[in-house]
Amino acid sequence: MKSKNVREEVGKLRKWLTTAGYCRGYISHFDSTTNQLIQFMDVRDETEYTVSVGLCFLTEKYGYDPSGKISEANSARLRTLQMLSEFQLHGAALPKQRLRTYVIPAGFREATDGFLAHRRFTGIVEHSMTTIQLYLERFFGYLTGQHIEAIPQITIFQIHGFVKMIVGFSKQTRDHTLRTVRQFMQFCYENGYHPADLSKQVPYVHYEKRSSIPSAYSAADVHRLLEQVDRSNPIGKRDYSILLITAKLGLRSGDICNLKFENIDWEQNKISLVQHKTGRALTLPLFEDVGLALIDYLKFGRPECNSQYIFVRHRAPIGPFFSRSIYSMVAGYIAKAGLLVQGKKRGPHALRHSLASRLLEENVPLPVISEILGHADTNTTAVYLTIDIEKLRACALEV
Repeated sequence: MKSKNVREEVGKLRKWLTTAGYCRGYISHFDSTTNQLIQFMDVRDETEYTVSVGLCFLTEKYGYDPSGKISEANSARLRTLQMLSEFQLHGAALPKQRLRTYVIPAGFREATDGFLAHRRFTGIVEHSMTTIQLYLERFFGYLTGQHIEAIPQITIFQIHGFVKMIVGFSKQTRDHTLRTVRQFMQFCYENGYHPADLSKQVPYVHYEKRSSIPSAYSAADVHRLLEQVDRSNPIGKRDYSILLITAKLGLRSGDICNLKFENIDWEQNKISLVQHKTGRALTLPLFEDVGLALIDYLKFGRPECNSQYIFVRHRAPIGPFFSRSIYSMVAGYIAKAGLLVQGKKRGPHALRHSLASRLLEENVPLPVISEILGHADTNTTAVYLTIDIEKLRACALEV
């Protein structure tokens, strides 16, 4: 294999990031990390970047320890080095989330617009459409890295190459990604954008959807978590309200961020909304403690602003709260409470799972739990049967 000079590879990747639509802040961080990497390699008289060189750089320069807790800064640097490795192998790097400024390559644009319109026509909600577009962006990023500029140029070799590129993702993500690619290639064939039906050549990823046990915390753990919140300050009042809504109502973080004043019916003591993920209407009771926490936040904690959303950031610029902020908040309070998290997730979805588990323990029928969680299908809710230990014990045979 031909040796690749690190300066050339970094320059090519930077150009690719700019073309792909990465923001200035991300590229600035990329420049900072890669400049330090090149200086590190110059001292060692090395010109070809490898994974081992990258790990030595992180360890010696920034104290990176893969066996310990990884700081946010080192996590970002690690991602930059991972992108550099991906680019060396495939001529492209996989975005972890959808790029708002991403521009679909001209040779794919017409077919993509038609495909997305077709998917919307079939009833796919906008949240899922965003995910579909992310999968397509990854696919197109790989294709452009392979110098494929038009749909008719795509062959089975590019399909298999893309499969190799996404091997680092979970089986579920790979399955969903390849399903999108399969549907896209079928659409291209049926509408004359590609001469062959390559959809039949896209492999399937087989995995057991219920093989993993949902993360759940006991009622005592959740109570201990809530006790960690300092409700004497505005941020604490906001956090406590969000935690209560998550733990007692099971709302997804996206729906909490989208909560508006119009969603709260104070006279009828209920919350009504259209779920961001499924597009289905949902009405839940506004429990007294949840209502009191909301009132406390709105009257004594929420900054004065014109936002229509209930929960807002408390630092300038004041605006809507984001799902990732809720994840960081919940994870922080779980750590502060000293809860055992080995093998468990630490985000708001774990509190949602915990609610489902408690309802199941209280013999609430599965269809009712489905309605509370806003599931469209009770089969989705049935996964929580795996965490009802007492009922599993009741089914055990005597020895």
